[in-house]
Amino acid sequence: MIEAEFLYNPADKGMHCHCPTILECQSGKLLAVWYAYNVDEYRNATLAFASKNLKTPIWNTTKTLPIPSKYSLGNPVLFQEPNGRIHLMYVALKGTYWNDAVLYSIYSEDEGDTWTDPSLLWKDLGMMVRHPPVFLKSGVCLLPAYDERKKSSIILSSHPPYSHWEISYQFMGSDIIQSTLIRTEKDDLTMFFRPHSDPRFIWKSHSHDHGGSWSQPEMTPLPNPLSGISAISVNNSIAMIYNHTDEHQRYPLSVSLSRDGGTTWEENWTLDNVPFEVSYPSFIMGENNTVHGVYTYNRRMIKYVRIDQKKFL
Repeated sequence: MIEAEFLYNPADKGMHCHCPTILECQSGKLLAVWYAYNVDEYRNATLAFASKNLKTPIWNTTKTLPIPSKYSLGNPVLFQEPNGRIHLMYVALKGTYWNDAVLYSIYSEDEGDTWTDPSLLWKDLGMMVRHPPVFLKSGVCLLPAYDERKKSSIILSSHPPYSHWEISYQFMGSDIIQSTLIRTEKDDLTMFFRPHSDPRFIWKSHSHDHGGSWSQPEMTPLPNPLSGISAISVNNSIAMIYNHTDEHQRYPLSVSLSRDGGTTWEENWTLDNVPFEVSYPSFIMGENNTVHGVYTYNRRMIKYVRIDQKKFL
């Protein structure tokens, strides 16, 4: 019911890796991107790219994305717009850490075979992304983002061709970042946030008017050790993928289901129980009743998992 495979850095791009993103293209092809580095995650990092064709049982050899930059790159986010264009957002560190991040984007018209030159999306320092956007029926695209300097969460919005973004909502206070945005079967929007500091629990907020307004963020009962989260809508429920621990560690990687929009959560089950970092999950609900996910595995590999939707019943 669960298939797994490891993805590795390009041979000459360092031994460490982190923060993957995954996309199932409209054709069914899978793409994954993460950042690869040698010693410090915020120095000389490049973006690694892997793909898997429909008829290929294993992932193709990882390549380095040819992005011309003198800066360290990080936090890639893949998404595909309705007309087929694939976007890859990422940050370039114009300083020594994430609070000096600047948001860029490239896009592909051929499912990742070739990419455009980078475009600057946000010039102010500290704007970060972690998870893909949601497209509304109106064509508006809502992108969860956060300000690394203020440790606050933001929603950026854009209209076709999705090249100009503006702040459409700001969540005040609460010290919450790296939100993941999902649309439920009832067409409501729900956001979940990881904490940046104590109290160490996942937070949530809802919108019933297509992102125009949001409920005051409130804590869920799900613990979080200051680590990335991912959430998907599956089987009329919400599945949260996260590190379920009260300890200051990023393992195990667990899954918990909510059948009431995030108010209550069922007992979690363990996806990966190794005694080292398994973190920063990125999961999507794909076609053919299949859930795809990638996450950091001991900072040495990226682990890909393919899970039958029935596992989330």
